[in-house]
Amino acid sequence: MKTVTIIDYGCGNILNLVRAIEFIGYKTETTNDKKKILNSSHVILPGVGAFGNAINLIDEYNLRDTILEYAKIKKRPLLGICLGMQILLGISYEYGVHKGLGLIDGEVIKISNKKNNKIKVPHIGWNEIFPKNDNSKWDNKFLDNSLIGKSFYFVHSFVTITKDVRATIATCNYLGIDIPSIIGSDNIIGCQFHPEKSDKNGLNFLKNFCEFNK
Repeated sequence: MKTVTIIDYGCGNILNLVRAIEFIGYKTETTNDKKKILNSSHVILPGVGAFGNAINLIDEYNLRDTILEYAKIKKRPLLGICLGMQILLGISYEYGVHKGLGLIDGEVIKISNKKNNKIKVPHIGWNEIFPKNDNSKWDNKFLDNSLIGKSFYFVHSFVTITKDVRATIATCNYLGIDIPSIIGSDNIIGCQFHPEKSDKNGLNFLKNFCEFNK
């Protein structure tokens, strides 16, 4: 049975994620051990809270180079969830300026709409996701038809803006704003929503990741 590794750096909703993955039939290992992470076939980077605190914790645990080696050199599947997705990018402007992992080129900025200054932040609740741009290479591999138009649970105040628009795979609409919901490049994937809190749609999403190979 395949084991999915969840990185534990003190900034993630790990228990619910473990339960969700084990429910769909996979084993999990929660760790911050470099060797275990590098020897994994599938790794998840969870995240809740503020970007600056999360990336500082990653650096305190000396995990930055480990994650980069796993994703860029070994080129194995990596999934970032919510804040974990935002950390995949190069820079964040959440309460200061913070350097992310730079695995996907782009920036993290606050949700805003110039036409609606009274927009409610954070974005909390269920929202439907739809494909963005031409992401046909992901068909039947990750963002398959079973996920299109389905609802997932969101809770966040900042969004990821990828430099390459093709790296934004799916979005949802929030009060007239396109919210990047899934981003990806080769073996690296991120979702802004919480699949572990998204009922059967979230379980299907996680199953796709567990079965995903570049």
